[in-house]
Amino acid sequence: MTQNAVRGMFPAVMTKFETIEIESRVVDHVRELARKRGGSLSEAIDAAVLATLERDRANQSAAPLVDLDEVARIAARFRALPERAPMPSDADFYDADGLPR
Repeated sequence: MTQNAVRGMFPAVMTKFETIEIESRVVDHVRELARKRGGSLSEAIDAAVLATLERDRANQSAAPLVDLDEVARIAARFRALPERAPMPSDADFYDADGLPR
């Protein structure tokens, strides 16, 4: 059956006809979900995708896990601390030839 024939059969329902490859284990999951919900494979996929998108959108609008202003305040306090001792450089450990002192 051609794509045009399929489109003619379902003009109001299907606006796109596209072939995608899905792993067999995923097909099994979709079939199980459709069977449990008593709907079609398309309905099962649509419901699962929409639920995932809604969760993702909700997570994006949630408060961040880290308060960046607090991080900036802590960093400023750290930078303001006095330096206790200068950090040793390579010259403290190696001579001009690169050998250990």
